Amino acid sequence: MTARTLALFLVLPFVLPLTTLSAAPVLHQQGNLEALVAGEVDGASQKDVPALWQRALELRDAEKLASKEELDRALDSWLARAKELTPQAALLVSASRLLGSSPDVGKLVEALAPLVDAGDATLAAAASELLANRAFKTLAPTRRDEFANKMLKRAEDAALAPRLRLEFAKAAYRSGGGKERIKANTVLRSFLDSQDPELKAQGALSMAELDAVAIEGELRATLEKLKLVPDERGALAESYLQREDLRRANERTRGELLKRAEGSSTTPEMKEFLTVLRLIQERHLEGRQVKQEDLFEAAINGMLHYMDNHSNLLSSEQYARFYGELEAEYGGIGAYVNEDPDDGLFTIVKPIYSGPAYHTGLMTDDKIVRIGDWQTLGQPVDDIIKHLKGKPGTPVDLYVWRHGMEPGLIERPTEDMKVTVAREQVRIPPGTYQMLPGGVGLLQLDEFSQVAMEEARSWIEELKRLGMKSMILDLRFNGGGLLSGAVDVAELFLPRGKDVVSTEGPDRNHPEERRKETLRTRAKSPVLPESMPLVVLVGSSTASAAEIVSGALQDHGRAKLVGKTTYGKGSVQDLIQILPDTEDEWDDENQNRIRDPWEKITKDVDGDGEMDYAPRVKLTIAHYLLPSGRSIHRDIDREGHVISEGGVKPDMVVDAPAIEGWRIQEQRRIRKEVGKHVEATYAANRELYGRLAVNDQKRPELYPAFDELLGGLNTTLARDDVRRVLRYEVRRRVQDDRGAEFPAGDFVEDVQLQKAIEVALDGLGQKPTDVDDFNLVFDLPKPDPKGGIQLANRGSQELTRALSLLRGAQSGGKTLSREEMDQLIEILGTIDDRKN
Repeated sequence: MTARTLALFLVLPFVLPLTTLSAAPVLHQQGNLEALVAGEVDGASQKDVPALWQRALELRDAEKLASKEELDRALDSWLARAKELTPQAALLVSASRLLGSSPDVGKLVEALAPLVDAGDATLAAAASELLANRAFKTLAPTRRDEFANKMLKRAEDAALAPRLRLEFAKAAYRSGGGKERIKANTVLRSFLDSQDPELKAQGALSMAELDAVAIEGELRATLEKLKLVPDERGALAESYLQREDLRRANERTRGELLKRAEGSSTTPEMKEFLTVLRLIQERHLEGRQVKQEDLFEAAINGMLHYMDNHSNLLSSEQYARFYGELEAEYGGIGAYVNEDPDDGLFTIVKPIYSGPAYHTGLMTDDKIVRIGDWQTLGQPVDDIIKHLKGKPGTPVDLYVWRHGMEPGLIERPTEDMKVTVAREQVRIPPGTYQMLPGGVGLLQLDEFSQVAMEEARSWIEELKRLGMKSMILDLRFNGGGLLSGAVDVAELFLPRGKDVVSTEGPDRNHPEERRKETLRTRAKSPVLPESMPLVVLVGSSTASAAEIVSGALQDHGRAKLVGKTTYGKGSVQDLIQILPDTEDEWDDENQNRIRDPWEKITKDVDGDGEMDYAPRVKLTIAHYLLPSGRSIHRDIDREGHVISEGGVKPDMVVDAPAIEGWRIQEQRRIRKEVGKHVEATYAANRELYGRLAVNDQKRPELYPAFDELLGGLNTTLARDDVRRVLRYEVRRRVQDDRGAEFPAGDFVEDVQLQKAIEVALDGLGQKPTDVDDFNLVFDLPKPDPKGGIQLANRGSQELTRALSLLRGAQSGGKTLSREEMDQLIEILGTIDDRKN
């Protein structure tokens, strides 16, 4: 093996077989790039594995004909048709693509995974080598372990040739987790312990290649003998020994530096830290496998977590994810997605109704079984989402399976299932709104993103146009967001110059001094008139910026708060960039300050072809104070004891009624069947379902074929519990139909919302009993003599329903129908039963 070949062997991302590679010849330049790649694919089946590896390297010379990106696209087009490739062609294309930029791991897995189970062990070992490439570390751990266990099964097969067993063991070691590595190492060790000199040599070279254990004892003795032989294996053994000697020299140098540091004038605490660091690296069971930078990262996070639960170090990947959650826009199809736990299929949980997926006809519970030529079945959710996202304006072909289709179409979708969606810059809605009966406007805000204030303003204006007389702001599901967003939202309800929040903490320039900064409203006038009653719904999930808004409105007497005490997150975190020289630069086309996959990297600091952000420290720097000066922060000492409960306490505390666990589980169990019933009856009852979605009066008999549905469910749930499930599914279907989401709060079922409506109407001098829609369904909370809150007796509600039937007959000058008479008897009988 030449020095150049040996260098290639040591740096390639996958392990080439130990064969001599000739200098790569210039490829025959006939036709265009696609034709050149096609020719290599056609000729691949005539080559053995060493020749395929050689051609994979040489194929990269085709970049000279065009560019690296064009060659990658040509290879990707073949990977997209992996099922058409021979096993040898799949190996060639995959190996060459792995040497390019940002390979699509999903497409590579689709091409290589079937080969691991192939009858030809040589091809299976080659595919396993490629799957052990570091690019596949992005796969879910369970998926990697699945491959590793298949490789181990072959590695433990004594009937296979020793060389192949070792290749499988090495690939399993690189692919798997701790258990798989232990098993792979056992296989390798069995070769090293063999009495056969050839098997011992092969085992020693394989173990040294993996760098899994220290080269000492029997392993070192075997390599020392091998290096004396003047051939390729001797040169390789010598290189491994040199690498080990260099590492030992570095470890000695580092150890000496640590010892000098321990004995120097550094503080005892720093000496203690350095001593422990050295002990981990030298004596811990896995000290040789862990990277020093990972130990430092863990130590930094330990310090930050010791200070408080909200401070931590964000790696490049963590920062990208964190910032992306604050940014309410992205390029994609516009849908909330996840894996359905019932069938394991990648499912649209709900389309974003302003997004391209909905406008193309995709609905709730649609299953995306293929994206282009890439199957989604069994793929990690994060990988599937990466395939859906992309540059706005680019098309993506989705194959959609729906309930009622043949199950076989899940794995073999047909062209009539294809839906082409043009990706757009999608804005994630920060909430929704609804005009309720009685002139009560309901505005639900789920986050304070950069678009929250803009959307909330337009929604309030629309509610005013619809005749809103009082308003409810629902912040029960709002976990916070940007502080600036909280101030912007507060301005919608407070006049100019009002304090919203103060922050108090160490001065940045003079840390020994405390600094207080107050943020005030700046808008000339609020969007919601000051004369219009305002109620804010809060709960235990209301946190951070949402607590600021609700607390400020309460302190200024602008709103009444209803619900439960809020979370109690009253601290301010600053995102501080560290090591700025390590951050790559990119062409930020959409100016969203986060790199999207289609944006070009203009400065790659470490040359890895991937976007790397500098690490950030999320550091707690201050506490929030509400306008009254009170802190909302929940203080917990380092032993976990609560010092101060914190949070914003509502003016009226209302508990949501508890539901037994078995009822929740049973409701979940029947949801699929109930959903199918809604879908089957929807077209013929569209208008009726639209009305019932707003208010079903808690009457099961109003739903089409309710008794037939109930009889087929085989459930122990009460009729009203089944009605609740049916109502939920109807609302989901209706919002898909109308292209507008219902708020989470439903005045028919939600007692906290009912109380908020009561308070909002009280500000207008009205009562819920003055509004027919409310009068029929409210279970209004009322004060408990013992100081708590209890629900009103359902008997009064049922009596109201009875009176409504009688008054309807009286005003119409007619007698009750037989059906209405039956209802009246049932209602009065229920009330009588309660009395008994």
